[in-house]
Amino acid sequence: MEVHHHPQLEHKPKPWKEYILEGLMIFLAVTMGFFAESLREHIANNEKEKQIVASLVRDVKKDTAKLNDLIYTYMPAHNRWTDSAHKYVDSLALKGNERKIIMGIFNATDWNTYAPPEIALNVLKDAGSFNLIEKERVKAEILTLGTHINEYIKYSAFLTEVEHEVDTASTSFIPRQVQRNVVAKLYINNAKNSNGFVEYDDIPADIKFKTYNKAVFVNYLNRVDEVDNLLNDMLGQYKRVLDQETKLLKVLKEEYDLED
Repeated sequence: MEVHHHPQLEHKPKPWKEYILEGLMIFLAVTMGFFAESLREHIANNEKEKQIVASLVRDVKKDTAKLNDLIYTYMPAHNRWTDSAHKYVDSLALKGNERKIIMGIFNATDWNTYAPPEIALNVLKDAGSFNLIEKERVKAEILTLGTHINEYIKYSAFLTEVEHEVDTASTSFIPRQVQRNVVAKLYINNAKNSNGFVEYDDIPADIKFKTYNKAVFVNYLNRVDEVDNLLNDMLGQYKRVLDQETKLLKVLKEEYDLED
């Protein structure tokens, strides 16, 4: 049987120009889709970067205020209390002056603890967040701040251990219940004021020492002096962190046109 071909049903090949045009349109569609996705991602990243920078600025500003208070208010007051504790023990009779001596000793050992800015540390730890920051000057200053913070953390771990050893040594002459009462008052005062030392009236009126051997008190204050020297060495760490945070804020303001 013969197969008859109907001319009107035969498929005619497209001109080569149409193939080129279709290929070009497909290429343009894919390319435009790629660029649109890249643009969306870029806009999203810019928004995330702005959020990170805004959080970083708030956190660092808060930390500079804390460091200024620590360096210029707390440390001078703490140094005065260390001197006063020595003066009370050296010049006063232990019996009858228990409240004043306890006040001096507790305030001389009321060691303020500094916690570095949390958001800055998180940005440093999270490569994704850090890489969202496009300004190279800002990245460089954040890395430098991280170096100073790490130096502080290492030194602080050693200092905290020494402070703990001195704190526990006070149980040799201060009754446990007295310690609990005074420490509770310290917490209350510190909640009201970051430099809330105890006052004379915060000390129980009927306090008695476990021992009235002055040598025990003198030896204890010698150990307090060791911590005091370490704390004053720590001032250098505080000031380096503060200086770098101040510089970082300046660079952030310049690079992102931030207002004060």
